[in-house]
Amino acid sequence: MANNDSEILIEHFEFSPISVIDDVIDSVNELMYQALIGLERFVEKKSKSEEEIEQGMHQVETLLETLIDHNFDMFELYVMRNIFAIPENVKIVLPHQEGMDYTLDQSKEDQIDKELELMRKKVLAAKAMNYRLENELLKTDSRIKRMERLKEKLEFIFTAPKNHNVNPTAETIRLVVDQLLAIKKITNNLHSQVNEEKMNQYANTSDRREAFVSTMVLRQTEQVKMQQRENRHDTDEDERLRKRARIDNDEETSKAIAQELKGLEMINNLFTVLNQESDRQE
Repeated sequence: MANNDSEILIEHFEFSPISVIDDVIDSVNELMYQALIGLERFVEKKSKSEEEIEQGMHQVETLLETLIDHNFDMFELYVMRNIFAIPENVKIVLPHQEGMDYTLDQSKEDQIDKELELMRKKVLAAKAMNYRLENELLKTDSRIKRMERLKEKLEFIFTAPKNHNVNPTAETIRLVVDQLLAIKKITNNLHSQVNEEKMNQYANTSDRREAFVSTMVLRQTEQVKMQQRENRHDTDEDERLRKRARIDNDEETSKAIAQELKGLEMINNLFTVLNQESDRQE
């Protein structure tokens, strides 16, 4: 039986044909072993030799197993070739396979793969969007609960006036606003009625104060500049002193080096004299 036929049969029966044959063989073997157990009990009653019983039962078991294997091999071939087989001139189309096109080339398969990949991406995008929407829904529910709690806390603003026989809050607020507008209007009128001469006098006083402040600022600025010049002069003087000290140190160092050179020259002369005396003695 061809592989294609076997796949069709498995898909149609929803089980493998070979599994039926295996079940039949297993059932026959089980019946054979049960019969051998009964036969062994019968022989034990008729014969007293355990060795003969064991040898005889082994031979019978081997014979039966050989016969079953041989005959059921033939049974398997017969079933697979004649029962679970589809003739070559018969074309079987299962109900769920009707209208399907199996003649696909590589280009069509590639196109299908691209479409599948695109659909996978869309599914993943939809899952991601669904996840984000669920998170936003949870956040929105949390905000709604928080607003409801705030509403409960602020509910007394509307219930307190009724409980204490007070005018409604909205009317009170409108009254306060009207009073504030009236106060603002009166204030503007007072500003317009102020004596202009007093305002000018106040302006002149402000000008004198500004002049005094400017003079003091200039004076302080000049003092700061003078202090900076003095500090700069002191800094230059310190720099000259440091340079002079470095020059003196350099002169002392030169003198010390000259003295050391003179000492080395005297030692060299002494060694020269000693060498000459040694040569004379030799």
